[in-house]
Amino acid sequence: MALLSATSPAKAHFSALFLCHDEPQHGHALPPAPHPQCSGAGNRLRARGRWSVSAAVAPAPAGAKEEEKRKPRVLVAGGGIGGLVFALAARRKGYEVTVFERDLSAVRGEGQYRGPIQIQSNALAALEAIDMSVAEEVMRAGCVTGDRINGLVDGISGSWYCKFDTFTPAAERGLPVTRVISRMTLQQILARAVGDDAILNGSHVVDFIDDGSKVTAILEDGRRFEGDLLVGADGIWSKVRKTLFGHSEATYSGYTCYTGIADFVPPDIDTVGYRVFLGHKQYFVSSDVGAGKMQWYAFHKEEAGGTDPENGKKKRLLEIFSGWCDNVIDLINATEEEAILRRDIYDRPPTINWGKGRVTLLGDSVHAMQPNLGQGGCMAIEDGYQLAVELENAWQESVKSGTPMDIVSSLKRYEKERRLRVAIIHGLARMAAIMATTYRPYLGVGLGPLSFLTKLRIPHPGRVGGRFFIMIGMPAMLSWVLGGNRCIPKSNCHHLFLFQAHM
Repeated sequence: MALLSATSPAKAHFSALFLCHDEPQHGHALPPAPHPQCSGAGNRLRARGRWSVSAAVAPAPAGAKEEEKRKPRVLVAGGGIGGLVFALAARRKGYEVTVFERDLSAVRGEGQYRGPIQIQSNALAALEAIDMSVAEEVMRAGCVTGDRINGLVDGISGSWYCKFDTFTPAAERGLPVTRVISRMTLQQILARAVGDDAILNGSHVVDFIDDGSKVTAILEDGRRFEGDLLVGADGIWSKVRKTLFGHSEATYSGYTCYTGIADFVPPDIDTVGYRVFLGHKQYFVSSDVGAGKMQWYAFHKEEAGGTDPENGKKKRLLEIFSGWCDNVIDLINATEEEAILRRDIYDRPPTINWGKGRVTLLGDSVHAMQPNLGQGGCMAIEDGYQLAVELENAWQESVKSGTPMDIVSSLKRYEKERRLRVAIIHGLARMAAIMATTYRPYLGVGLGPLSFLTKLRIPHPGRVGGRFFIMIGMPAMLSWVLGGNRCIPKSNCHHLFLFQAHM
């Protein structure tokens, strides 16, 4: 391919990374395919998306120079979900792409226990717009949760505090229904679709040079690759971000998080998708992830940097959540000690400027979010979609005018389109953690000497007021978040299509 330096060795072959999995191996990008209907118990509902993207590549004007006919060469630092989605979108539009990733098999260093990821309606719709066959494969592999009851629960009593309707916002817009899918599986699907010829595994971008006419990505081992633009999708500790804007610390959320996956099937599995169990300065999230497994996250407010003794995570969790309802305790007990991980939760507030010149950022590198809304990965997918759209718009404009493509302006338009929506959703994710910090189910909780009042089970006034606020505001918030990044004209929408795989 064109993106080579004189010192570059042969590219590591990507497809060998996933030979331990059952999915068929593909050496190159998936060809366009018919739109098969989803099947299987985990895919009972399907609503086709409404986002519209044209992948047509217009020819250059007659007489144009050869270099003006060539679409820009795109460099992507980071092969996580956001980087791969953007790479897929760009390749489908005819751009030459190289993705640099340290280790695609590691899933950001936490392997299989990083666990599943929630792909909500807005992100699934973006995937459909990028590549319908890839979106269909993701939905077939995922477990549908958006068609069941989801919401907030009191951690001690186990009673519902507020239920969420994530199905109606999707159905009203003809969007796919929210799924949960293994990160590893999602990454496999995306990487196969991008093609191993575009992925340079075992590579780490640590610096770059933007001379105004091209960008040179510098790898950790000294190799250099030239392109027309560089996209930093290298996560919360992004090297590209550091080179752009200097060093800045990520923001600690105040919470440490234990996470695990258990072979566990709750009795209400057919009616409940996920629950957030609320407590004072702690909360617990459980979700069906299919195949008889449940994923959970346990958040506890404490200083960063804490550790547990060897084989002591499960014991500590049972102490922290002592007295909570059986739904929580049973799930912790059903989880093997070695399947429990712990990490402190950080985020990065989105900034006004996402890039400079021919370099921009995407996903966690510019707006890492707390996981409370399940929108971190979804926002990265939306970023990838929007960036590809803006690049293509700039290319089409250059073809019409016969002038060179204005890459810098296209990156600025991408940032402008994404900035406000991302900032709002980032703030909402933080608010969810604040709600857990201030949540008090009963009068006396958190009041020290007056804690004996909790025995009277008198509902805390804040709990009552909070429920009213959530019930009023949540439907509008979910409708906007799940509705997607931009309003696509109805003429471009797919008709709503639902089907039942198993009655």
